[in-house]
Amino acid sequence: MTHIKICGVTDVETATLCARLGADFIGLVFADSRRKVTPEQAMEITHHLLSLPRRPKLAGVFVNAPAYEVNRIAEYCRLDRVQLSGDEDEDYCRRIERPLIRATRVGEDTVIEEIESRISASPSNTLHLLDARSPEGYGGTGRSFDWELLAGLDTALPLVVAGGLSPENVGQLIMRYRPWGVDVSSGVETHGHKDPAKILAFIRAVRDAGARLRGVKNATR
Repeated sequence: MTHIKICGVTDVETATLCARLGADFIGLVFADSRRKVTPEQAMEITHHLLSLPRRPKLAGVFVNAPAYEVNRIAEYCRLDRVQLSGDEDEDYCRRIERPLIRATRVGEDTVIEEIESRISASPSNTLHLLDARSPEGYGGTGRSFDWELLAGLDTALPLVVAGGLSPENVGQLIMRYRPWGVDVSSGVETHGHKDPAKILAFIRAVRDAGARLRGVKNATR
């Protein structure tokens, strides 16, 4: 099953919708961004989700913040994971008390060995998010990287692909490269706001692709 992360959620209504539709993770951005939430806003979302019989896991997104501040917010907001999307090194990662999602910004010069080295140096329970490198910021820009890079990586690795995904192309990504997870933000927005119809379409596209993959596997047995 391909895991789904809807990132940049800023309100209880959207979080509730993501939970109802079966998203696996919700991303709450604490870094500078138009999608940034305060710890108090995040806690409101957390309180609501904790009351549900089934809820997505909560990932807090940080960029180059002091480790003690990340740990404090993660504890206060009861985050399940901390996503590091900046220039944090291995020593910094070891100081974070929650399980990690560690972002790698992929550019034209990125090689497979660089990604594999980063994975091997990270804590064993880390998820690795691959996003496009962009001068516009550390993520959420809607840019994609060359997916062909994924062909050289082990499909058993806990890789989450982000950048430029949408309901229209996520199925193709899953069918060709079978990542552990996918992450979307701007691809399910309209005029800068999360669009319920696009969130539904994205999750359906992921699940449909997963069903087709299972059909292919069953047919080859």
